[in-house]
This record gives sequence, structure tokens and C-alpha cells, in this order.
Amino acid sequence: MPRTSVKGQVFANLVAEFTEPRLEEIMPTSDMDEKSVDMISQQSPSHWEVYMDGAANQKGSGVGLVLISPEKIIIEKSLRLDFSATNNETEYEALLMGMAMVQRMGGKNGNAHADSLATLASYSAQGLSRVILVEDMHSPIEGQREVAQVHQIRAELNWMDPIIKFLKEDILPEEKGEADKIRRKATRFWLSKDRKLYKRSYSGPYLLCMHPEAAELLLEELHEGICGSHTGGRSLAYQAITQGYWWPNMQKEAHEYVKKCDQCQRFAPNIHQLGGTLNLLSSPWPFAQWGLDIVGPFLKAIGNRKYILVSTDYFTKWVEAEPLANIRDVDVQKFVWKNIVTRFGTPHTLISNNGLQFDSKAFRSYCGKLEITNRYSTPAYPQGNR
Repeated sequence: MPRTSVKGQVFANLVAEFTEPRLEEIMPTSDMDEKSVDMISQQSPSHWEVYMDGAANQKGSGVGLVLISPEKIIIEKSLRLDFSATNNETEYEALLMGMAMVQRMGGKNGNAHADSLATLASYSAQGLSRVILVEDMHSPIEGQREVAQVHQIRAELNWMDPIIKFLKEDILPEEKGEADKIRRKATRFWLSKDRKLYKRSYSGPYLLCMHPEAAELLLEELHEGICGSHTGGRSLAYQAITQGYWWPNMQKEAHEYVKKCDQCQRFAPNIHQLGGTLNLLSSPWPFAQWGLDIVGPFLKAIGNRKYILVSTDYFTKWVEAEPLANIRDVDVQKFVWKNIVTRFGTPHTLISNNGLQFDSKAFRSYCGKLEITNRYSTPAYPQGNR
């Protein structure tokens, strides 16, 4: 199923996420006919701008930093690295140094040191030559490592736990019937070293088994995520398999999830045609119902034959064909007698289009003498002749 481009949506989400809101300040004023009026004035952004870059070559490596204060005062700094570092490492050192300088000079509450440096930089830029100090950096910056506490959440038992216990520790349930069931199912799965359960596949890659709660999140992302196309239940389950996931009853859960989707229920195309009974064209026994049709014209063959009269049995799909030079009703009568009646017996029904070869009085009279029923389909729908 073709999908539309998602680049516009991705760009819109990026702009909405990273655009900084405007800071506004409400300033109450008075002395205007004894009425209080609030004036809204936009404040300039009070943040520092940091530009950093690092470079490494055969001669050495270095870091360049440019800081711009909220008052548009520019502070420049350069560092020469005395230790060996790759280009990526110098970029990382530039980032750490820039963050450290902003933290020292542009704190939350502000400090006198930042003000004095900014003032000094502003005065030194007037009437003096531009001077950029180069400092030597002897060792890389080591970040402070904080110990992260991990809280283990015990999940409820699910369908994967008995299989994982059997594959890892060879433990089966106490009930004999349940133990036999787990033993038979375990042959279809594989447990990795990191305790992830995979479903074995006959012709494709192994499929990662999903927890019931994770399966619902996966269906939500595939169906209505950033690349979702709100497909039906069967195609949604197939898409989850192609992405490498599997869980029991995924077809049923995919159908139920699509039924609960609000957008699908609101905007899905509905069939407004009223229901009616279908007229089945099934043959009760072999060679009882035949379909007739004419194919051509083609390039002339021997005897000026350029048409082909074809008949197909509806039950066995047996085909009889004969090339003809003309397509008159007399030729159709000869074909029915020679290729159908004398070989397979008198048929019960002949189905054809409304051509003059099949709908003439002579052909109807011929079929009436043999007690053959004629049925006709419109020429605009040739699939009705099958």
C-alpha cells in the first residue's frame, strides 16, 4: 500500500518542540482616568549563546569557544590540548568546556564575576586590537558521575514466563497436562543470552516475542504513529510480523484495536449499497454449464481464419476452442454440435454475451430443439462470462 511522505509532519513536530516561547511581562499602569490598565511588553531573551568547535590534525588538537552574553557582548577563548585526541574527542571537550564556562558565567542568580568579565570585554573592544588568549589544557575534563538508582518493577505473569523457565532452568508446571503443553510449545521458541524469547520461523528470521502491554503500545505506534497509515486489522498484524514481532492472538488483537480507533470509525469509507441476494452461477455436475465467447480478430491464418471461438466448462474448467474465418450463428451452431454435444453430451445451460451470433433467432431455435437454456451477460463486463 503506497504511503504519503512524512517529511512535512516531522519538520512541523521539530519546530513545535524546539521553538522557544516568547517571554512576556505584564506591567500595571494607573493614572489613566482612574482605571487600571495592564501593558504587555516583550522582554528580550536572557540567555547566553555558545559557539564551539574542535579540530585535530597531525600537529595537535585545539578547541575554540565564542560566548555571546544577553547584552550582545562577545567573549572568545581558545584552548590547546597537550594530550592526544581524535576529532570526535576534541568536539566533546569543546562541548564540556562551553557548558562549564556558561555555568560559571551565566548562573541562575547571576554573579559579579560574570558581570566583571562582560564589562571588561566590552571596554577592551573599544579602540584596542583584538587579542584572543590561548590556554593549554593538560588533561581531559572528567565529568561527575552520578549513581543512578534503578527501581525494579515486578510485572505480572504472562504467557512467556513458563516457556522461559523451561528453556533456561528446565522447570515445568506441576500439572501434567500443562507441563506437556509447555514442553511441546518450547520447541517453537528460542531463548537468547539476554533472556529474550524469540519465535522460530520456517522461512524468515526469528520473531521477538512481545509482552501483552508492550504489544498494545506496538499496535498503537504502527497504526497511528508518525508513520502509521490506519490500515485494517489483518494488514496491521502482518506489518507487526514484518517488523520482527510476534505474540499469541495477534490477528484478533489487531482487529479489536482497529475497531477501537476513533479516527478509523469516523473517517473510514462505508459501503452505502444495500445488501441483496447473490445469484450464483455454479454448475451442478460436469459439462452441464458452458460459457461461450469469441476472441479476435487476429492476423489471418490458413483459410483466412482470424477468430477463435472458445467454450469453457464451469465445473471442470475444460476448454474447447476452434479457429474460424467467420463468426456467424451458423458457425456457432456447428461448433456446439461438434465440440460439445457429440463429445460431452447435451448441456443444460449455455452462457454468452449479447452478440448477434449467440442471440439470433436461429441460434435460440437450435438450442430450444436440444432443450438447452440460454443465459446472457452484458458485454461491458467480460468477467461475467467466466
